[in-house]
Amino acid sequence: MKTLFKVIFIFLINIIIFALLFFISDVLTYGYYSKNIQAYQVKNPFGYSIEQSCYVTHLDNFFDGSNNTFMGRKPDGLEYKDKMPVIVFGCSFAYGQYLNYNQTFTYKLAHTLKRPVYNRGIVGGSFQHMYFQSADFGNSNLFNVVKDTDTVIYIMITDHYRRTMLHYFNVLDSCRLLNYSYKNHKFKMCNNKLINYIRSSYTIKNLNHILAEKYSQNPRNVEEVTDKALDYFELSRTALEKHYGKKLKFVVIIYNTWDLPHNKILVEKLKQRNYIVLKVTDLIKEDLNSPELMMENLHPSEKAWDLVVSESVKKLNL
Repeated sequence: MKTLFKVIFIFLINIIIFALLFFISDVLTYGYYSKNIQAYQVKNPFGYSIEQSCYVTHLDNFFDGSNNTFMGRKPDGLEYKDKMPVIVFGCSFAYGQYLNYNQTFTYKLAHTLKRPVYNRGIVGGSFQHMYFQSADFGNSNLFNVVKDTDTVIYIMITDHYRRTMLHYFNVLDSCRLLNYSYKNHKFKMCNNKLINYIRSSYTIKNLNHILAEKYSQNPRNVEEVTDKALDYFELSRTALEKHYGKKLKFVVIIYNTWDLPHNKILVEKLKQRNYIVLKVTDLIKEDLNSPELMMENLHPSEKAWDLVVSESVKKLNL
């Protein structure tokens, strides 16, 4: 009996030591990122949380047009109500971060085409945010708002591969990023509170960022990484076409300010499945990273979107 108590005592002591070391690691990690915080990050107070991003629970009120980074845009071109709408998905590029509403891709597209354009871009978003809105959750919001469409556009950047693997967009974030596990060409959202609480550790967040970066950019993983991206597109398009009861023109615009070998592979896979794919470097001959086209915050300027809209409309014959 004494031996059993001794084993239990040693086990508990080790658990306490491990927990203490883990907590110290969290404090040090939080301190490091607090001192080296980047301009676009928010320094939240130290703490643990399994709170989901606001658009997961309040999608009905998310696209309010408040010009707030943490909320979405209102649709553009509603004055052309008799014309067929266009849906645009993507991240802060599609949203038009750091731009006024009349400087964004969707505003310029709407008034070039004389058609309503619904901006469903979410800052920090990726493929999973398109899937979330069209195939997994929030269907009533999207489909109640957009009664019909024949064209869907996704604005893609290379970082979207990595973002599908992140649990938090930044290590200091207190709000979880929308995330799915991926297995056998299926996606599943994790709702296990214990797992999500562990993931809120700053040490775990940091490891998640390191591993996501290495895995997503490793050429050895190109097939799995691009298959995962392709499945997000395929499942989203299937759900949209099922709801609208027709085949849709689905356009992927890749804003490739930097490239991975993955992009070439993904483009081939998308084209084989009848997606229309445009690379911005093929549309615009100017340097996308020049001060005229790329703002200091690493987002396209209004001039960049003027060029992208003008050239893509010509290519797409919309």
